[in-house]
Amino acid sequence: MKRLQNILFPLLLLMATGCSKNAVTTVDNSSSTVPSGNFLGPFTLIHKSSSTGKSDTSSAVVTVSFNISTASYSVGGDTSKIQAPSYGTYTADGTTITFTDATVTKKTSANTPKKHLTGGFLYTYDGTKLHIYGSSDTLSFNYNLASF
Repeated sequence: MKRLQNILFPLLLLMATGCSKNAVTTVDNSSSTVPSGNFLGPFTLIHKSSSTGKSDTSSAVVTVSFNISTASYSVGGDTSKIQAPSYGTYTADGTTITFTDATVTKKTSANTPKKHLTGGFLYTYDGTKLHIYGSSDTLSFNYNLASF
């Protein structure tokens, strides 16, 4: 777990710092598969111990809001334990959604107990239900959201 975090966090920071602050983030809104609006639902985090192979599951009800015209997002809801409140910009292409969390800094620990919605994820969106998901060898992120 720690080895993975030591690899993933610097990679995420490198990607974030490589982007110019003056760069314009755009979202291809010509497709209805790009999320827009307010969503609510469970965020489930599954951690598989690399030493024992056992899984721990935690979840929280979160809100995720997307503003397609500014390509921005924000995360709220139950941010007391496993989900960090955050905001930033996003891009989506119908299959992959990539978040750039403005609250993640160089001082943000890779092993923070609250997870930030940042980086690339797979997603499906049917105009009402939004499923954002991704995994590594020890972590699985799963957002099952519905518009409200």
